[in-house]
Amino acid sequence: MLLAVAAAGGALCVLDDRAYESNPLRRAEAPDYVDVTGTLIASPGREPGRDVLLLRLGSLREKGESRTVRGDLRLTVPFPAGVRRRLDLHTGDRVRAAVRLSSGGNFRNFGGFSYDLYLKGRGIHRSAFTKSSLLVERSAGGAGRTLGGAVSRLRTTLQAGLEARFPSADGTDISPAGAILEALLLGEDGRMDPGTVLSLQETGLYHLFAISGGHIAIITVLLFSLLRFLRMSPRASSAVLVPFLVFYTLLVEGSPSVLRATFMSLAMLVGRLFWKDVRALNTISFSAFVLLAANPFSLFDAGFRLTYAATLAIILFYTPILGRLPRLPLRTGEMTALSLSALLGVLPILAASFNRVTFASLVLNYAAIPLVGLIMGMGYAFLPLALALPALAGPPAAALKLMVGLFDGLSHLLDGVPFLSYRVPTPHGWTVAGYYLFLGLLLLKPRFRGQRMLSAAGFAAFFAVLVTYPFSPSCARLKVTMIDVGQGDSLLVEFPGRSRMLIDGGGFAASPFDVGEKVVSPVLWRKGIRRIDYLVLTHAHADHLNGLVAVARNFKIGEFWEASAPRDDPVHDALLRALPPSTVRRRPALGFRLEVGGVIVEALQSAAGGPDIGGDAGNDRSLVLRIKAGPTAFLLPGDIGEAAERRLAETAGDIRCAVLKSPHHGSGSSSSEALLDRVRPACVLISVGEDNRFGFPAPQVLERCRRRGAEVFRTDLHGAVEVEADGGRIRVRTVSDLSIWH
Repeated sequence: MLLAVAAAGGALCVLDDRAYESNPLRRAEAPDYVDVTGTLIASPGREPGRDVLLLRLGSLREKGESRTVRGDLRLTVPFPAGVRRRLDLHTGDRVRAAVRLSSGGNFRNFGGFSYDLYLKGRGIHRSAFTKSSLLVERSAGGAGRTLGGAVSRLRTTLQAGLEARFPSADGTDISPAGAILEALLLGEDGRMDPGTVLSLQETGLYHLFAISGGHIAIITVLLFSLLRFLRMSPRASSAVLVPFLVFYTLLVEGSPSVLRATFMSLAMLVGRLFWKDVRALNTISFSAFVLLAANPFSLFDAGFRLTYAATLAIILFYTPILGRLPRLPLRTGEMTALSLSALLGVLPILAASFNRVTFASLVLNYAAIPLVGLIMGMGYAFLPLALALPALAGPPAAALKLMVGLFDGLSHLLDGVPFLSYRVPTPHGWTVAGYYLFLGLLLLKPRFRGQRMLSAAGFAAFFAVLVTYPFSPSCARLKVTMIDVGQGDSLLVEFPGRSRMLIDGGGFAASPFDVGEKVVSPVLWRKGIRRIDYLVLTHAHADHLNGLVAVARNFKIGEFWEASAPRDDPVHDALLRALPPSTVRRRPALGFRLEVGGVIVEALQSAAGGPDIGGDAGNDRSLVLRIKAGPTAFLLPGDIGEAAERRLAETAGDIRCAVLKSPHHGSGSSSSEALLDRVRPACVLISVGEDNRFGFPAPQVLERCRRRGAEVFRTDLHGAVEVEADGGRIRVRTVSDLSIWH
């Protein structure tokens, strides 16, 4: 029966995938702005400087011609800096907008996070953006005539109340404390401070802020306790909880994690109404079956796996663990058994999906869970009070601000104990399989002497491998990977043996998105890398520098190279602070030469020792490296322009290379005729963001490469590009599965 269910699920997944990929919106080709019309299926998502709309499209108009196009669209709408106004839209509204459709997924890297799969798991067929909120308008009302619209208006009103009581310092948005309350009470975590989010992830407390199983459990316990205080019977309390949870799910506009948690709770509550004996294992199995039948792609979502792994582990291990603990006061024994059993279930998933091992929550949960319960209890009393009697909302608002501050302090309580939370490379599949196999064997009744000891020893061995990752991957040949970081640069060089070099880390100047944490670091972890022997900054511009801060924080760094240091740059200062004290710092001068595993690394241009021009780490002062393995060479010239290219061509001697990383992202002022004639590359790599506002790569650069027979590989079209040197040949592999030999 299990095999039949699995086969049916696989067939359903294939059918859903075929329907998804053939959707007209997903297949639409529109290189320019188009007009779309659709229905808003959720309240606008709030993020710093932008709103996010989910639209169910009905039509698309391009070049004066309109056609019917069905599908769900995720639309990003930016706001100018310092503007407080948000889109006055609600669920059910008809919306018309001028948008630019995205042509592919963001940050496509080998084994990395797949934005396409993320959208598919949520049933969203395409993403898009518009350059101004003025290009978005309501075409017809309808929100007030539906239950979803009425709840959306209530949600927006409650958000406005939080913004009024908890304004940001400049008065244009919500304060950090208000953003935490918005996440806890309404499930909107888009405006939480990135530093706060990182701290909560490090301590393992972020699950309390993402409305999911733990969140629904706290709400259920609070309301159930209130009903029991009012002397309602358990059956009557269950009958009241069912419609309340349905309404709450509508209010927070249920994300997949909310729907999973609510469905599990409803299955349990309805079971209690109709059956005297409710088996939790059957209940969660039924809920998983129904949710996967509705959306089989949920199986590939880390949140889905975490929810059910934690719940299943609690069902199976809570009682055995509690039975082996001494009697502890204040129900701390129950809290210990609950936290420990949940951690046993999710530890491999956390390591595989988020590259983190954390034990800090085992300590912090004793204070964090009751405190979050108090914040939520007072918060849900504060929201209607602020709405109905705003004059009386001041004292509870002050109390909430105090409690949120206490929670923030609690999340930093163990910052000085690094072994309680740290990053690990992605574990091997057999490590995860062995961990769960021996964990399950611990539940079996002994059939021979020493069975429990053998199972415990096997589990301990796989547990130790999982949390320490004692492997050090090696490389047989020189391999250079251009990581897809959008509009920026980041290249990983893997030398023969176990040495690695990372050149630049990508980054965005005017965005809180941390490319180093969210893109570059996961790429390295999925390769099993824990140490970067040579961390290189070609020049200190945001699209090369910003991502290196997280890399320096997450990995052991042997040496740090840079051409020159800028003055009064807070990001560069943060990078230097993140480097371990043992890191050797170099400024390679012209003529610098290093041999690593038989590969020669040379500096062909550097600002080191040059004239002081005010600390400006400009493009033409980029560190230029040539990496040579036998007859195959790579030229990595940073962001130098035509003038620096001309000097390089005239003074650097023989610079013929099979592979050229196009300077300055393929701009028209670089990759000049002189440079291409001297380098004579077989292939050119261009690191460039999709639909970037600079128009890179320039058409004339592509034409120059075409005339010389050089093949061009671009991150905006091909995703990450990996080039491997093998004697006199090079092998090129991209995320789009293009593989050729030269």
